[in-house]
Amino acid sequence: MPCVNIRGCCIGEGRPKVIIPIVEPTETAVLEKAAEFSTLRADCVEWRIDCFEGAKDLPAIVHCAAKLRVALKDKLLLFTFRTKAEGGKAALAHEEYLHFIRTVLATDCADLIDIEFFTAGAELPALIEDAHTAGAAVVCSSHDFHKTPPRAELVSRMVAMQQAGANLPKLAVMPQSRADVLELLAATAEMADRHPETPIITMSMGALGAVSRLSGEALGSAMTFANPGQASAPGQVSLEVVNEVLDALHL
Repeated sequence: MPCVNIRGCCIGEGRPKVIIPIVEPTETAVLEKAAEFSTLRADCVEWRIDCFEGAKDLPAIVHCAAKLRVALKDKLLLFTFRTKAEGGKAALAHEEYLHFIRTVLATDCADLIDIEFFTAGAELPALIEDAHTAGAAVVCSSHDFHKTPPRAELVSRMVAMQQAGANLPKLAVMPQSRADVLELLAATAEMADRHPETPIITMSMGALGAVSRLSGEALGSAMTFANPGQASAPGQVSLEVVNEVLDALHL
């Protein structure tokens, strides 16, 4: 499987890379967290802009982004606006979402940018091309906070993301049973075995799905989200535990 190499970090090779989220409401709090996170054992920091009180204030986002990039030093920076329809804190109209993505890309601060598969719609390939032109890798995401679709649908969705040009297809789904967790893990393994053109990121949410956040190296998920003190999604495991388990499984 080819890896996505950013700042010398090879995503898709060996130990899954660890992402920790910033979900603070103000620029001051965001930058305080960034200074703290710059010293933690994690590979990537995600700025969840939908949690920011200036989530629709593009000049405020641009201003904070420049300071955030400096504060994080060599950590990878992932920009995410998780829309309300996909479990986030704020809603954006379609044109607002497209403008947001292109504004973030113009800052030249994003190592990675999250683009929602369904929210982008027909504009997805063009947005991905814009991201690549700007030098950013694309995490193309889809979230289902109510259920786990069948394995064939999960695989089909990730393949469509690959075909649109995404560097890292991402799926997060909610299990209603242990069988649902296995369905997500089976889809992950199938992608790694049969569609290895890109690394992928997958997770089964909630306490029931926590194992999926830790088994990536064995089953094919290249990155995982950890809780550094405040979770951004159900079932995120603490950063300390994630590192201990990933180390043990890697060895």
